[in-house]
Amino acid sequence: MRSRDLEKRLVQYLFYKHHDLNTTLRKISRELQMPYSTVRDVVQRLEAEGVVYVLRLEREHVVRLKDVSKALERGYLTPEMLFREFGYTTPLAARKNGVYIGDELFLTLPFKIRRHEAFDKLIELELKSRQFADPYLAGLGEWPRLSLLFYRAVLTPDDNLRRRWLAERGLESLGYYEPAYGFFAFLLYALRKTLGVDWEEAYCKALGLVEEYIKETRAGEGPVEGLVDEVLKNMRKICESVGRP
Repeated sequence: MRSRDLEKRLVQYLFYKHHDLNTTLRKISRELQMPYSTVRDVVQRLEAEGVVYVLRLEREHVVRLKDVSKALERGYLTPEMLFREFGYTTPLAARKNGVYIGDELFLTLPFKIRRHEAFDKLIELELKSRQFADPYLAGLGEWPRLSLLFYRAVLTPDDNLRRRWLAERGLESLGYYEPAYGFFAFLLYALRKTLGVDWEEAYCKALGLVEEYIKETRAGEGPVEGLVDEVLKNMRKICESVGRP
């Protein structure tokens, strides 16, 4: 198999396994039935191109897809594959593996955008909020914490067509579409623009809206709901610290 074919095969594997948290060199070698040394060499080439990144742990190297745009430009992925699978199979894979989809998907969409001030301000405020957060929650990072709240607030109800589609594939409807990704930066932008407030106040008002929505839509208690409450409580502390309760 030619080098380019190997690279394409590995990138497509990572695309479909984007929410598998165990995409190590050894697992890739085993599942693709490729020699470990070959997988290692292919990954090194893709890392140099900026298509993947490698998390180097003490005993394992975990490989993740870094930039969908570059994968498309180099022909490792096709637009048809991306559009067919991005909004459906990928969230289903996340559901199957029991993990939330992080906003890194939003950051690697196949089109280029200019970085907006709202994004920078959101990250700035989120990093400041770490000092008030429980160490475990702070360790989750900004996107997983924000995503957890946003998923809880914007689940889209299932319809009959979706339920039939799931049934044909042996899956049970959850009552809503598998969540995709959040856009807290846009929420901050919208509040700041419409209300004429500064970024800090927009951030705190966004939290207030999410808190109200969660309270009104809560159907019961459980571990995930408890985690949502804890995230909100931790994030709210930065508002109290700047006099924006």
